[in-house]
Amino acid sequence: MAQQTATPIRPVRPTPRQTPGRPLPGRARAKKNENAPVRPFQMPFDAKNIRIILIGIGVIVLGYLVMYFSPTMSDMALTVSPILLLLGYCVIVPLGIMAGMRKKRSATSDIAAPTTNGAAL
Repeated sequence: MAQQTATPIRPVRPTPRQTPGRPLPGRARAKKNENAPVRPFQMPFDAKNIRIILIGIGVIVLGYLVMYFSPTMSDMALTVSPILLLLGYCVIVPLGIMAGMRKKRSATSDIAAPTTNGAAL
């Protein structure tokens, strides 16, 4: 007679336990501090930065338009358009993002440094 091999029994997975940091279902969540002061929104870029970035986007669009409307193997498509795109992407837009950083950095460094552990010298 042929012996039958026993099929292994698959172990039963335990049910996942509720972690302490997780709220239990059905309970209301605790609200965050409602009395916290609301900070006003401050735009990260000035008008100068936005103008420079828009000029960079205009140069990029001009580079793509020159590439699109010029014949395939012309000097405009092979030299002028890539130069315009390189200037737009690698020079003008990063310059627009970083313009005015020295002024902002010097304004934040004017804050007086605290003394060691608050002890008077």
